[in-house]
Amino acid sequence: MKKLNIIVILLLIFTGCNFFEKENKTVNNIQQNDNKTAYVRINGKTLYTDDFFKFAGVVLKEMNENDLKNEEVKKYLVKNFIEHNLLLQEAQRRNIKVDEKKINAVTESFLSESGTQDLKVYSGSYDTDAKALAEMLREKFMVETLISDIINANIDIKEEDIKKEYNELYSKKEPIQKAHLFQIFTTDKQVAEKAMAELKRGLAFNEVASRYSEGPEKEDGGDLGFIIDTDYPEIFGEAFKLKAGKISNIVKSEYGYHIFLVKEYSKPKKVNYDDVKIQIHFSLYNREQDEKIEELINELYKHADIEYLTDINFSNISTSNTSGNNR
Repeated sequence: MKKLNIIVILLLIFTGCNFFEKENKTVNNIQQNDNKTAYVRINGKTLYTDDFFKFAGVVLKEMNENDLKNEEVKKYLVKNFIEHNLLLQEAQRRNIKVDEKKINAVTESFLSESGTQDLKVYSGSYDTDAKALAEMLREKFMVETLISDIINANIDIKEEDIKKEYNELYSKKEPIQKAHLFQIFTTDKQVAEKAMAELKRGLAFNEVASRYSEGPEKEDGGDLGFIIDTDYPEIFGEAFKLKAGKISNIVKSEYGYHIFLVKEYSKPKKVNYDDVKIQIHFSLYNREQDEKIEELINELYKHADIEYLTDINFSNISTSNTSGNNR
């Protein structure tokens, strides 16, 4: 079970399946409805291959041919499709209601001229009609309400939990030192030597960097800002050996040739509890939320009757036109 952020993203972008389609004929033991192929039956409700491709349309559009042939990717999308529908069914079972005025208001904003681009991002199509969009929103709000009612309402992050996390993350660690670092980087040794020669003649580091560096920071005269060496490749550890105001020799790495200037070091500062209290609260909240959602999904799986009626086939999908335009 992927975490809440995965569920929410999928809900926001792909939701659009209809549980209440009626089967009206059978062909080769596979149920059909208006020439649609039945894909899976979950607790007696039949979902069609069209429902899956509407759900996963935006993701599929971004895939290359190798992704489309990857069975693990396919399993991941199917898993999220099933889990979304299990959550939706549970919301329906609990008779969760949503605010229709809110749905209408959001639908109207999406269908307005200014909301067209948002609609494309949300549904994968510019031409999603009001009815289909309203149903997508209704499902989204139902699942969000389900999570809020049975999960979020039971999460209680206490002050002592926050302090314990702070002690583990910050109070026992040495304060981190940052360096205001400038860099000239090139893949050409002769260019590096030319840059060094100009620096030795007294030219300003930022001028030389703007002229010779290949890195994106050349636009800022080689200025990388204040950095922590562990956030960068190992070679940057050489820069932290310099005294403030000093320029390094040419340093060779697997990437090319570097010349470093440390303008100044920040004074190591211990992280204050009040500065990170809210951040830690959110982290603990999200962690507990993820765990509870996983527990809920596992419980729904345990009691679910899931019958696959056919297989999902990605072989006919074109990476150039895959989208939610089946809506």
